[in-house]
Amino acid sequence: MALLSRTMGPVRIIGWSVLFSSAVFTSQSGADPLSDSQQQVHSTHQASQQSQLQINKMSDATRKARAEYLANERMADVAEAYNRQIERLVQSQQQELADLGNQLASIEETDQAVLPMLEAMVNTLDQFVAADLPFLKKERQKRLQKLRTLLVRADVSVAEKYRQILEAYLVEVQYGRTLESYSGQLETAQHKRQVNYLRLGRTALYYQTLNGQESALWLPEQQRWQPLDDANNLTLSQAIRIARQQQVPSLFDLPLPQPEPRS
Repeated sequence: MALLSRTMGPVRIIGWSVLFSSAVFTSQSGADPLSDSQQQVHSTHQASQQSQLQINKMSDATRKARAEYLANERMADVAEAYNRQIERLVQSQQQELADLGNQLASIEETDQAVLPMLEAMVNTLDQFVAADLPFLKKERQKRLQKLRTLLVRADVSVAEKYRQILEAYLVEVQYGRTLESYSGQLETAQHKRQVNYLRLGRTALYYQTLNGQESALWLPEQQRWQPLDDANNLTLSQAIRIARQQQVPSLFDLPLPQPEPRS
């Protein structure tokens, strides 16, 4: 027993040493797995964070792309609506151009028909003035020349030409309804001199010298002046004053041109 005790003593000691060494070993060997796990958890966290960042980036990129897509889609809708509007405007303008072309063609046809008529009206007026009493000759010839110049002007519309020709006709019509006295030059075969004229509508035309000593009546058929006697000369002086509103209107008696007797 003693031997066994001795024997067992060292054995226990050796056993405890082995157990202690095993514990220490176990303790040391157990620390490494824990550290590795923490490291793995940390790495996993970092990987998760990286993944989340990538996911966030992808999400932002997706939202941005979607926003751009929606914006582009809206712009496409606006552009399409604008193009439809432009197309309608172009069609409207094309229709207006076609209408203008038709109007221009119609105007050209109207001009071709109206211009000869206007020229004939001016020629008729010219012939009428030439056959009329010889009053305001320069003024009336100047008006006719203006109308002839107007007819050949391309910058004046047909309507404006027609209006001015009608105005000239109206002026000539008014001459037949008025009593007028004016000063002008008398041209005869002998000489030229300044006289006072008196026009009774288109019925009669008289002149009287500025000194009131001489007067005459125009005879259209003979195309000459017929001198007036002293009594008629005095009456003519009175009529001239009335026409110029220098005397109260009153009746006066003057000779009128008489048609020549037919043979």
